Amino acid sequence: MARVLSGIKPSGELTLGNYIGALRYFVADQDVHDCFFPVVDLHAITVQQDPGELQRNSLDIAALYLSVGLDPDKATLFIQSHVPEHAELGWILGCITGFGELRRMTQFKDKSAKGGEGSSTAGLFTYPVLMAADILIYQADRVPVGDDQKQHLELTRDIAMRFNSRFGDTFVVPEAAIPKHGARIMDLQDPTAKMSKSEESPNGTIGLLDAPETLRKKIKTAVTDSGREILAREDKPAITNLLEIFSAVDGRSIGELERAYEGRGYGDFKTDLAEAIVAFLDPVQKRYDEIVRDQAGLMATLARGAQKAQAVAAETLDRVRERVGFVPRAR
Repeated sequence: MARVLSGIKPSGELTLGNYIGALRYFVADQDVHDCFFPVVDLHAITVQQDPGELQRNSLDIAALYLSVGLDPDKATLFIQSHVPEHAELGWILGCITGFGELRRMTQFKDKSAKGGEGSSTAGLFTYPVLMAADILIYQADRVPVGDDQKQHLELTRDIAMRFNSRFGDTFVVPEAAIPKHGARIMDLQDPTAKMSKSEESPNGTIGLLDAPETLRKKIKTAVTDSGREILAREDKPAITNLLEIFSAVDGRSIGELERAYEGRGYGDFKTDLAEAIVAFLDPVQKRYDEIVRDQAGLMATLARGAQKAQAVAAETLDRVRERVGFVPRAR
């Protein structure tokens, strides 16, 4: 089995875009690969967070992981900060990563541009190195990433190869696993922008925990393209995005949906799409309610995951410490 690692940052409510672009593949991967799925709370604090909200978001994401079908007996689910080896390896890898490499990271440029580079934290600048540590400490073979994270994975590969060249073969050099379909579900109000769990415009985002009436309203007010044809085409980004969502929650291919709505207007299409989303999310939301009512059970699941993850991480870190020349710890 290949080892797969992917984490989600607890910086907002998970969206249907997260499910279509990532979580459904996580669920499929757990049956064929050795999967590690951390809630990466260390990454969340690169920008200011309310402590109580951060804790709630972290537990909510863990609960939603389980609600969509992740099985803790098959996959390793844990909170990143519960495995301190991530941070130690991040420091070590930061010492072989060039300042110029980090300056070229597009996401840092984009995020720092909003408030100015001078007000950005050092953590925001160096978090691609921590991301590399997240991956390399588990010797991951495959990393599911969206297009926006490919640059960071390339940096991870560069760091791994540099370390291996300098200190001897230590890390697996990971490969990107980019889904062919559904990797980028777009905003309902702006089909040129990715649907984001941290998006400030909530009407463009479908939350996995949105109430049915909220979901119906968001789909009803979703932007559409000129004309009435329900077709997936490059010049019709809005309806193409809605067809992608419909296909993911309904199971029919986009071609089947195009034929089903041939000659029909956007009104019927949107009504049916909203009901399909409501039906799809209903069991997820019911399962979520069960999980969050049993906080002790959720915490026990996360503790077991962290224990398993730490056993793997510690083995890698011991090898790294030896390779770089640290004095062995007394046992």
